[in-house]
Amino acid sequence: MFNTWFKIFYKNSKKNWLNIVINIAGLTVGFAGLLLVLLYLNDEESYNAENPNVNEIHRVIHKMSDGNIWSSSTNLEGIKYKEEVPEINDFHLSDGWLASSVVNINGKEIYVEGILQGDANFFSFFPFQIIEGSTTKFEESRNHLAISEEKAKLFFGKESAIGKTIDAYNRSFIVTTVYKISGKHFFMPDIVMQYKKDLEGSWGSFSNTLFIKTNKGIVLDDVSKKVNDVWYKNATLPQAKEEGISVEEFKKKYGTTIILDPLKDIRLKTIADDAGPEGKGSYQLILIMLSLSILLIIISCVNFINLSIASATQRAKEVGVKKTLGLTKLILIRQYALEIVIQGCVSFIFSLLLVELILPNFNDFMNKEISILNFELLFKVAIIALLVSIIIGFIPAIYLSKFKSVEVLKGNVSRSKQGVFARNIMLGLQFLISGFFLAASIIIYNQVDFMMRKDLGFKGDQVLIVPMNKYDNRYKKYELAKKELTKHPNIDEITSNSYVIGGGSSNSTNVNYKDISVQTFANAVDFNYLQTMEVKLLKGRFLDENKASDTIKNVLINETLAKAFNIYDDPIGKKIKPGFTDENNNVKVFEVVGMVQDYHTFGFDSKIEPTMMFHWNTFDWMKRNFWWVQFKVKSSDVQETLKVVENYWKENVEQGYPFNPQFLNKRFERTYKKYQKQQTLFFILTSVVIIVSLLGLFALATLTIQQRLKEVAIRKTLGASVNEIMFELIKSFLKITLISSIILIPITYYFMQNWLENFVYRIDMPIIPFIITPILLSILVFVVVGLKAYNATKIDLIKYLKFE
Repeated sequence: MFNTWFKIFYKNSKKNWLNIVINIAGLTVGFAGLLLVLLYLNDEESYNAENPNVNEIHRVIHKMSDGNIWSSSTNLEGIKYKEEVPEINDFHLSDGWLASSVVNINGKEIYVEGILQGDANFFSFFPFQIIEGSTTKFEESRNHLAISEEKAKLFFGKESAIGKTIDAYNRSFIVTTVYKISGKHFFMPDIVMQYKKDLEGSWGSFSNTLFIKTNKGIVLDDVSKKVNDVWYKNATLPQAKEEGISVEEFKKKYGTTIILDPLKDIRLKTIADDAGPEGKGSYQLILIMLSLSILLIIISCVNFINLSIASATQRAKEVGVKKTLGLTKLILIRQYALEIVIQGCVSFIFSLLLVELILPNFNDFMNKEISILNFELLFKVAIIALLVSIIIGFIPAIYLSKFKSVEVLKGNVSRSKQGVFARNIMLGLQFLISGFFLAASIIIYNQVDFMMRKDLGFKGDQVLIVPMNKYDNRYKKYELAKKELTKHPNIDEITSNSYVIGGGSSNSTNVNYKDISVQTFANAVDFNYLQTMEVKLLKGRFLDENKASDTIKNVLINETLAKAFNIYDDPIGKKIKPGFTDENNNVKVFEVVGMVQDYHTFGFDSKIEPTMMFHWNTFDWMKRNFWWVQFKVKSSDVQETLKVVENYWKENVEQGYPFNPQFLNKRFERTYKKYQKQQTLFFILTSVVIIVSLLGLFALATLTIQQRLKEVAIRKTLGASVNEIMFELIKSFLKITLISSIILIPITYYFMQNWLENFVYRIDMPIIPFIITPILLSILVFVVVGLKAYNATKIDLIKYLKFE
């Protein structure tokens, strides 16, 4: 019996080879897409998964009254939370970034990235595997240091690192601990050292990253309420009293809500912009990719079912004969379902080969190191592939098994209304998904094109940005470099600022004007910074190095801050008071001398913040935020200019440090790179979906028209023209396309409107995609089906009418 079934299966496969190829190709692409997305998701979810305390550790972040989320914390709150909230048993305070420095080992200088400074209990929160030494020894003294196994081998070779000395930051450290990092974590430092805990800070000074550790089994909402109560008692009440205003008024102006960010969710689901030194994953991109891969599988399944149902009529007599010979409906269902399950299994095997082929390019595109050798995930996808195959196998199998022996042996099954209706529903769903991909791709293209063309408010062309790594005397070194390098004929300007375009050190405070208080970003600038960036001056003047007051009390503001203070039309001369103080703890009152046009500092998914600009010398402590030097260079010989700057840098600024220049416009491009990736992914998937759909449509049209050739012959005999016959054959397909296009509009509008809401600066929902998509789908249907319909009008009439 099995041999007979296999021979019939093999014969039908040869006869309908095009259908088989289209079905297997569609499912292969669908399973490959799903596997890629799940591999990517698994890699993102692996962050912190190996931390045994992952469910008890939370990062403390702050939501401010203006809606901004700050991932940094004050130095004072951790100890208070531990003292006053019973569910919190420990806290860890550290820098929120990994620093870099040249370290000295036995007289040899080595540049090291990945240095973390924080509290001594680091390994209590991130319990990496200890290879040598102990964490207890590390905690004993500030001059004790822990290094990764990789760096221990680099620094000391085969010798034990324990007890060795490393000089860094003008101090000597003794290595007490060697650890090994397995997996991916929030912090993955090469060196861990302690810093002196400052408990003399302010409840308004947010500068470090704070983690708390709770008891097991706590209710997070209850703990969140308690830490907010601690903040209210220690920060809100005293500060409201100091300001001389009511608590309600203070909360409205400066209110802060504490949010506990679970460590396990930080990488993908944090609401803060900062997810740690390893970066923030794009949960939205994963959801989009997962949704698209599922849609791709659905359209492949629809294709599969549609072609199977359409070709079922070719096997109707086979069913009738088998039923006449005594085969039950259940046996027929099993036989026909098994044929499709086998095709599904072949598709899964091919999908593995396809993923292995494209994975290197995918890793380059997504900046990942993903391997297909994840057997647990492969098993899950194999189960999904099997279930999908069984489902799409049973639908046409049940349809086939319901054929009545008498009718099919008479040849009446091809006129089954149920078969035509099922086919049309499936075809409509296919057009709906294809149309969604097509319309969404056009909308995404328009938004990304808008971002790339939008006036940024500055000119970053030919502006070279060079980082400064060493902490000591950075501003003085900058002034010397500026004095020397401006002599070079290819360098037009050298300038600097703290709030660097594309992301850099930021400092913000509440700024008051009369009874209005606005959370404002403070941007320390050199005199020529705004002119070098070609930022447009709207009112007043720029800062002037010949005016002493411009380094003491004069500031410029941007449009957003002027509007917040309601002084947009007349900002010059207005007095504003920032919340922070100078080195002598004196509060300064600034006078606005100019207003500049808003310009983008971060991406288009971030709003332009209220910003004030003052000279570096206005607050000497701001020079601790000095990290970047910017050069406006001529385009004539950029490489030669870069070489000059590099030589000077290595000789006079930072010996032993790498020279890593980048162009400012390229740096800003990183802010919307993820959306360019979404654009590329949508384009690729849209192309794949349309190709799969057209192949399915071509095969379906071939089968459908094949069943109507006798009708074509009769119409032609009765005098119908070629155009009339073609219209009769095409109109049902065009009708389905039109209905699908109407249903498509609200669905696409809803999902793409949600996507556009990610952007502060965005296009309005365009109408063109909803007009172009039905037209393009209709044209494609007309071309594909029309070609088969035209060929059908050329048939030999005698062949189809000789028995009539």
